[in-house]
Amino acid sequence: MKKLFDELKRRNVIRLAIAYAVVGWLLIQIANTIEAASGLPEWFDGVVVGFVAIGFPLVLLFAWAFEMTPEGVKKTSEVDGDTSLTSKTDQKINYLIGGALVLALGFIGWQNFAPGTGSVASPAAQAQAADASIAVLPFVDMSPQGDQEYFSDGISEEILNVLAQIPELRVAARTSAFSFKGKTIDIPSVAKALGVANVLEGSVRKSGTKVRITAQLIEAKTGFHLWSETYDRDLNDVFKVQDEISAAIVAALKDKLGLAAIIAPAPIKAPVNTEAYNAFLLGQHLIRLRTKSDIEAAITQFKNAIALDPAYAPAHAYLGLAWKLLQTGKNTYGTLTLEEMLAKAMPPVEHALMLDPNLPIAHAVMGLVLDAKGQTEQALAQFEEAIRLNPSLTNVRVWYSKALGDLGREREAFEQIKIAYDLDPLSRLTGDNYASALLIRRRFDALASVLNQWDQIDPVFADAYRGLILMEQHQAANGVIALFRGVDNTPKDLQMKDNAAFSLLIVGLGDEAIKVWSYPNERWAIILFGTDYQRTLHMAQQRYQDDPNNLDALAALAWAYFKTGDQQQAQKLAARHLANLDPVAKPIANTNLIAVVVAWAKGDQAVILDRLAPLAARVDADLKAGIDTSYAHWQKAQYTYLQGEKDTAYKYARRALSEGALTPSVLDFPYRHLGWNDNPRFKALRDDYEAYLATERQKLLSVACGDKGFESWKPMPETCALLDQS
Repeated sequence: MKKLFDELKRRNVIRLAIAYAVVGWLLIQIANTIEAASGLPEWFDGVVVGFVAIGFPLVLLFAWAFEMTPEGVKKTSEVDGDTSLTSKTDQKINYLIGGALVLALGFIGWQNFAPGTGSVASPAAQAQAADASIAVLPFVDMSPQGDQEYFSDGISEEILNVLAQIPELRVAARTSAFSFKGKTIDIPSVAKALGVANVLEGSVRKSGTKVRITAQLIEAKTGFHLWSETYDRDLNDVFKVQDEISAAIVAALKDKLGLAAIIAPAPIKAPVNTEAYNAFLLGQHLIRLRTKSDIEAAITQFKNAIALDPAYAPAHAYLGLAWKLLQTGKNTYGTLTLEEMLAKAMPPVEHALMLDPNLPIAHAVMGLVLDAKGQTEQALAQFEEAIRLNPSLTNVRVWYSKALGDLGREREAFEQIKIAYDLDPLSRLTGDNYASALLIRRRFDALASVLNQWDQIDPVFADAYRGLILMEQHQAANGVIALFRGVDNTPKDLQMKDNAAFSLLIVGLGDEAIKVWSYPNERWAIILFGTDYQRTLHMAQQRYQDDPNNLDALAALAWAYFKTGDQQQAQKLAARHLANLDPVAKPIANTNLIAVVVAWAKGDQAVILDRLAPLAARVDADLKAGIDTSYAHWQKAQYTYLQGEKDTAYKYARRALSEGALTPSVLDFPYRHLGWNDNPRFKALRDDYEAYLATERQKLLSVACGDKGFESWKPMPETCALLDQS
């Protein structure tokens, strides 16, 4: 045995085993860190572990069977003692082990002590951090007439916002906490669903100028009341009561957790006039209902609050938000042009920030307004300040994530939407956006976990979202059917109807898609993706005429002219669009592609290199960040084709058409403008894809035109006639 051990040492097998183990561990740790930070697929670190494990015995066998000699690597059996270099090699391996250990220790130190890297705490510290979490449930309205729900909700939210400013305390977001309103559910179940250790609940009884507020802080796992109190006060004292409740909660948690360094919450900045506060709370309640009439009613209440107390900053900020929501658009609720919205929204937001520079919602709304103007970089700064002031504002994180994505910062965008979802898992807004972020990365396992949770909250939404997954898995008919079943069950859900309409467009039923579309004043949003280019131009002209300062309308008009063959007008409009963008957004805006395609047709390589490089870098960054959509691969195919890499372009085009789905205009673009119809390989790809769509269309129409069709979509007779022709 000693002889074997001595031989293992002589051949450096033991040293290599130690070196490999240290380097392998370091590689696994780095892979794990990169996966978490970059949103890479969950199997990434597992693959690295597998390769490291497979390599270990191979390295040991190599060390046993071969040695270094002056002539190079030779089998050990062919090397005599005079030519062996094992004595020199073992010294080099020692250096390798030493260097690897230094790197490993440095990595451990970075993990534990670098800012923002999440140092590994002891089990006791981790348990204490988990206990420092709370959900503020909506206080119950116990008023005689039962008509003060908006007031009791407002009391709860003010307390939540104050607690959210304490760094040591994790506070469940409002939307998730308020999802339990009106439900009979035990505290442990609420705490488990929200991932918190403590729950604050209470009631409000308002009568005339008197108010009674009862609050109790409960430890979820034991049901023990850590603190409770009842306050009988005049309405003028309601803000002092909110401050007292917040301070009492902090004191109770300090005693329980021993968090001596916990920061006391800042006092609520209350309006001078209680009627102003009442109007403000009613406006908040109305604006959350997200209909045009409710938002307009909220504007009236915010104006009333400002008239009664001109110095109350939150009323000004929310007035700005209400006007922003009334801007025309697919995801807004009104008909204001960009210019009209800016004229109405900007002054109250600016005034709110002048009154209170540390008001989170004012910074958030300013970010929205700036983003609408195309000033995305400035918008990011406003969103970041809002989040710094109140980390629990998950809707702001959603806005922030979208702005980051618009600038091509997809990894950061995913990080923000993941944080928002973790803070607010029961919110439809965060749930939908997080699910979408997983979908475009094809992280179907993680998405399935999210949808399984939503099965308990909103099973119709979860099932409909599975329709989007099927679309991405090359099962278009089943995907469309699932989406319309969801719309049938929730006909007022415009977003679900929006997704269903787009699915019809993708399978080649454009007129049916327009008929189903939820936004009659915004039909351009779906016509834009069809191939009736004269119709697209007409809609783009009308939209631009109605809203000439809207940069999106300007870009759409440029593309509409380009697709109808008016390249000169398209280039002029594209140049105007680019001239109005932020310096960061300008080089990656897709209107650059107009100039690139024109230059490509002329053989102008200088323009192609100058304008195409940032677009290609943007799509490469998206792919590297985990974006795995048909659209991203289709973009990559076109850019590499323009760069002369036809084989690479074909590879990406084939992947795009074999995995997911494209809208008709996106599919048509390279065939119409890059000559792909004249290339047999690329033409065959389109033929196969359109054959797939034809098959899926027949499957879909056999359901839609049959006895088990949909309430929300009744195909036109001429559409069902397509089924008869099969």
